[in-house]
Amino acid sequence: MITLPSGRLAGRLRVPGSKSLTNRALVAASLAAGRSELVCPLDCDDTRVLAEALGRLGAEVRRGDRSWIVEGPLTGAPGRERTIDVGPAGTPARLLLALTAALPGRFVLDGSPRMKERPMGPLVEALASRGARIEPLGREGFLPLRIEGGTLGAGSVSIRSDVSSQFVSALLLASPAVAGGLDVRTEGRAASGSYVELTRQVLAVFAPEGRPRPARYVVPADDSAACFPIAGALVSRGRVELEGLDPDSAQPDAVFRRWAASAGGALRWEGSGEGAVLVVEGAARRGLDADVDPAPDAALPLAALVAFAGGASRLRGVARLREKESDRLAAAEDLLARAGAEARVEAGPGEEGLLVDGPRGRPVRADFRAWGDHRVAMAAAVLALSLPEGSTLDDPGVVSKSYPSFWSDWRSLVSTR
Repeated sequence: MITLPSGRLAGRLRVPGSKSLTNRALVAASLAAGRSELVCPLDCDDTRVLAEALGRLGAEVRRGDRSWIVEGPLTGAPGRERTIDVGPAGTPARLLLALTAALPGRFVLDGSPRMKERPMGPLVEALASRGARIEPLGREGFLPLRIEGGTLGAGSVSIRSDVSSQFVSALLLASPAVAGGLDVRTEGRAASGSYVELTRQVLAVFAPEGRPRPARYVVPADDSAACFPIAGALVSRGRVELEGLDPDSAQPDAVFRRWAASAGGALRWEGSGEGAVLVVEGAARRGLDADVDPAPDAALPLAALVAFAGGASRLRGVARLREKESDRLAAAEDLLARAGAEARVEAGPGEEGLLVDGPRGRPVRADFRAWGDHRVAMAAAVLALSLPEGSTLDDPGVVSKSYPSFWSDWRSLVSTR
């Protein structure tokens, strides 16, 4: 347990590299024969899990301070059955399921208790439609799964895209490993479709014509991580300068900048190109209406941002939050209630919404629960800024999943009022 700092967020911060793009680049680079370089990758639990798994499948990943070297290609694991345990890492689980179906060998893909509750069925069905032999070792459509590698055949494959964009990305990234490739077609309303576009951008670097090639790739800063200092600055009436972000970012969570401005924040860019700095100042003064389904990782920092803003807010498209590293919808209600804000889940026309309607009374210190989820923990840090000193968090170490240096970065920005 730690005591969370209370006060004003102010200063300059370089935002770490994107977790989503680091994971995608690791897979794409490992498929290519030769040496690739990933510049400014994110070194966190999820990317380390994936790098280790790719190493067991024949690639070599050498992690450095500023760049990682990836030597491919993947060869699979001919011989005895190999178990790959991804722990709670959702993206690596989906990407590895498709990859192992394409590579020679026999594999068991397993994960943490929470990971075993997250759906894999649509991806299993899509892979099976192209001949992949996948056997459930527990519940149908969930981990653990036994995969007979090298059974995934080329051709057209349809996949439901209304559950997770990671299913689509997994097929796209496995395509270069399949002789003849995969023609991936989606069904239903795309969930977080911008992540699929990020996958295509990575493949344009490492497999521009469907054939893997080594490349040098600079990983952009993480818009998901940037949501928290943006929210913190506006909750605490502070001022932060964020380095490394792309003004024209295609990452889904870049929408948080627009939400922050709609809530009353002042955001502007200073400089241009790689030296551009996002300056955030002002205060969250009004509520808003936002659809978080395309950017679910930004939902918790948004709830923290509007918790004490003037006026009610409605976050729509929240149903998929229940299937993340934790039940983030229940976690959001819990966080805001502990902070003294009004929050409740209500059913709307065809969808659930999280309604946030300001404080119930005078703010008091809170004992926050992280729910075993990195983004819940970081949202608690945002809320604690505007509460009296002494708020606590039960499990601060969970931030290592996506942002290991979060607490040192956060404390470097907090000043007492």
